[in-house]
Amino acid sequence: MNSKLNIGLKLYSTDTSLIDNALRIQEEGFYDYIELYIIPSSYKGTINAWKALDVPFVIHAPHSFHGFNLAQANMWEANQCNFKEAQLFADSLGADTIIVHGGNNGSFAETLRQIALLNEKRIALENKPKFGQKKELCIGWSPAQFRQAVDDGFSNAFILDFAHAACAANSLNIDTMEIIRGFVEFKPKIFHLSDGDNSSEIDIHLNLGKGSFDLGDFLSVVPEGALMTIETPRNQSNGLEDFVNDVSFLRKVLSLKK
Repeated sequence: MNSKLNIGLKLYSTDTSLIDNALRIQEEGFYDYIELYIIPSSYKGTINAWKALDVPFVIHAPHSFHGFNLAQANMWEANQCNFKEAQLFADSLGADTIIVHGGNNGSFAETLRQIALLNEKRIALENKPKFGQKKELCIGWSPAQFRQAVDDGFSNAFILDFAHAACAANSLNIDTMEIIRGFVEFKPKIFHLSDGDNSSEIDIHLNLGKGSFDLGDFLSVVPEGALMTIETPRNQSNGLEDFVNDVSFLRKVLSLKK
C-alpha cells in the first residue's frame, strides 16, 4: 500500500471464510492491517483461524447492536462479558487497540465511568453521529464530549470516523470540516473512512465514490503514516472485491491530492 497511509480491512470475527481471500489481497498490497469487529460468543470457534494469519490486528468491541452499551448502567454486567471477549481476541492476536463506541440513550458520564471500571489501556473511543439508525441519541458525538473525556481523566486514544463526524455536523448545522478539525485536535490513533450523504444526520457508510462526501477534504487532515480503516459495505457474494475497488478509488484520490 501507499507508504504514506496504512490501510485497514474491516472484517467480522465470524468472517473466517474470507481468510484465504484476505491473505491473497494482502500479498497484492491492498491493506496493512485487519480491524476485527467482535461478534459475541465467537472466540472459541474462530480464534485459531485468525491466529494463523501473520497480519497486524486492531480489535473493535461489539457496539449496542450486539448488546454492548457503555452509556447505560443496567448494561454493566453484559458489557463486562462482551468486553472480556474482545480482550481475549486482543491478547491472542497481539492487538494494542480495542475500539469502543460510547453507547446510546444514556449518559456520557456513565460511559466514562464504565470505561474507567474496565481498566484497559488499549481502549480507544470512537466518535459517533448524534443520532443512530433508529434516531436513538448516541454518546460521544462531539469534540466537546471528547474534551470532557480528557478533562475527566481519559488518557487513552481516540478514533475519528469521518462519516460519523459529517452526520454530527449536520445535526449541529455547522460545516463538516469544522467539526472534523475539532476532533483532529485529539490526535486520533486511527481514522475510519467511508462515503455517505453530505446532507444527512444518519450514517449510511457508502462505498468510496458512491456518495457526496468530499473525501479529498477528509484526507487533507490525515497525517502521513496514519492508520485508516475502510468501513464500506461488501456484497457477500463478491468476497472482498468491493474492498479492493474502494482501495483503488482511494489511491486515485490520494494521487490527485499530491
